[in-house]
Amino acid sequence: MEYLRDTKEKIIKEARRLFAERGYSATTTAEIARRVGVTDAALYKHFKGKKDIFLACVTPSATVRVDMDAELSPELLRDLIRERVELVRGNLENFNILFRESPYHPELARMFWSQLYTQGKYMEDLLNKFSNKDVSSDRILMYELAITSAIWFILNYEKLQEDVIPKKVAFEDIEEKIADFVLYGMLGDKKHR
Repeated sequence: MEYLRDTKEKIIKEARRLFAERGYSATTTAEIARRVGVTDAALYKHFKGKKDIFLACVTPSATVRVDMDAELSPELLRDLIRERVELVRGNLENFNILFRESPYHPELARMFWSQLYTQGKYMEDLLNKFSNKDVSSDRILMYELAITSAIWFILNYEKLQEDVIPKKVAFEDIEEKIADFVLYGMLGDKKHR
């Protein structure tokens, strides 16, 4: 049983790499099997087909949680941003697949959304706490997409800089910079608030 679970995990790991690098259409089950060191038939012991492997690859490994009982403060928002950065960093290949493939596989976006963002009323309550009023669901969606997309882009940009860009842009304390932007806007100056 342990062997089967290990094999399934290896299939997901290698398939995730391939889907992130090449996309769904350019990835074959034969290539996944070759990278794992199993036959094509062995893949089908674990998954019904390529689409099932694909969907298994984008299951997030964590969710964002901060202490809802904590006093409303910039530090609470910073904690939320730190959690989101770690979530995206720890699932970067998943997010790469999600952003690349969602237009072609809407069920992927629905599945990911339900696993990651539909955490009961948690995020709605948290954003309402920050705004001191009821926040509409479309504003919550905009916040979620904007923050997650920005973090995803920055982390990929960091990766791109390692390989391609000669003049590096420093992203130290990225969590703090994002939190300051959310808290204080374009001015980024706490004195203007």
